[in-house]
Amino acid sequence: MKSKAPGSATVSEIARHWALSRETTQKLLDASDVVPVKTNPRRYDWRDVWSLEGAAYVPSDEMLAFKKPFLKPAEAQAEYLSSLRPRTVSDQARKGKVPGIKLGTEWRFRERDLQCLKGSENA
Repeated sequence: MKSKAPGSATVSEIARHWALSRETTQKLLDASDVVPVKTNPRRYDWRDVWSLEGAAYVPSDEMLAFKKPFLKPAEAQAEYLSSLRPRTVSDQARKGKVPGIKLGTEWRFRERDLQCLKGSENA
């Protein structure tokens, strides 16, 4: 079976995905030497975006979950980690106890990872 390509995204779409400003997103893309797709210099391949997030490979059946916007610490706390304060959520991510991604100076959380974390706590 042929793998589906994830497509590409604009800086604005990536900014929404990362829950960061467009300017910060552009700075992060520039600093990481990610190049736009050859056919459109205003778009970036999702695989390159996910690579920046630490996901070396994303199975085609999980691409939609990986395109969902990240949660900020307060959103992650409210939805999945109610026993913690938002600042503690970031501290736990820094210590590797909560799955998170640091983008610049900000911690962000993938809903899929938090669902898995919450599911393992209930098991």
